[in-house]
Amino acid sequence: MDRYRSNSRLLAALVVLVLIATVLPLAVISGSTVQAVNPADKIEPELLNRLLNEGSTDYIVRFIEQADLSWAYGMSWQERGEYVVRVLRETADRSQRQAKSYLDGRGLRYQTFIAGNELYVWQGDLVALNALADLREVAYVRAARTYYLDPIVGDGPEQAPQALAWGISDTKANQFWSTFGVQGDGIVVANIDTGVQWDHPALDQAFKCGANPSDPACWADPSNICGGSACDNNGHGTHTMGTMVGDDDPSLTWQAGMAPNALWIACKGCESSSCSDYALNTCADWILQPGGSPANRPHVVNN
Repeated sequence: MDRYRSNSRLLAALVVLVLIATVLPLAVISGSTVQAVNPADKIEPELLNRLLNEGSTDYIVRFIEQADLSWAYGMSWQERGEYVVRVLRETADRSQRQAKSYLDGRGLRYQTFIAGNELYVWQGDLVALNALADLREVAYVRAARTYYLDPIVGDGPEQAPQALAWGISDTKANQFWSTFGVQGDGIVVANIDTGVQWDHPALDQAFKCGANPSDPACWADPSNICGGSACDNNGHGTHTMGTMVGDDDPSLTWQAGMAPNALWIACKGCESSSCSDYALNTCADWILQPGGSPANRPHVVNN
């Protein structure tokens, strides 16, 4: 009788273990607490509405695992860049493997973004959405979005600029230059914006790739708006780059750049007055390794 009871207890324990193993793929472990996650809770309501109305749409899959980059802080500039890209890529490869395998089997197009460990899916349907949300490594799935730049609102007639732009005077950047004798020397800045007019007279001297506006180490255009060479079809990105590194050439009407001795590179994350999720995320990955090399990355990024 005792032996029968022992076997019964063992069988019950095995049943419990099987049930736990079945539930864990849909669980999020936080500390010592295990909470079951319904795959439907991972789906953004707006995305679901789009699919119900349109049948298919672009969406972005976010994965639970995020790379631990804490070791990078103690590394040299070169080591840090290579380490960060490698760890981000390894994390994405590991956690996105099942999702990519499924999408390949369905013949759906996608692109990996390593910076945030996300997967951009083009024209996915409801069946694919449910299958992806059911994967335990997926955190959530949201609709792809387009973001819009605020329109420029005038507040009266423009006044003739002084020799120095008001931003430089107000922040006392000119006092910093004279005190420390540096104006951004040795620094590379970047923007993710509407692009940059690379041959603008206040910016051409600071373009990191000189007279080659199509060099992938200095320019990226994910949506191919500019036809290969750095351009700006809106003006916003040129303006913000001018605020950063505009030339201090005395022949110019006025000086706007905070760091006129710095060099610049750029990625066109905004197609015009709008910025797609695809372009913005592609630019984020590009910034990590412009032209495929972390050695080309900037020290400062403005978005």
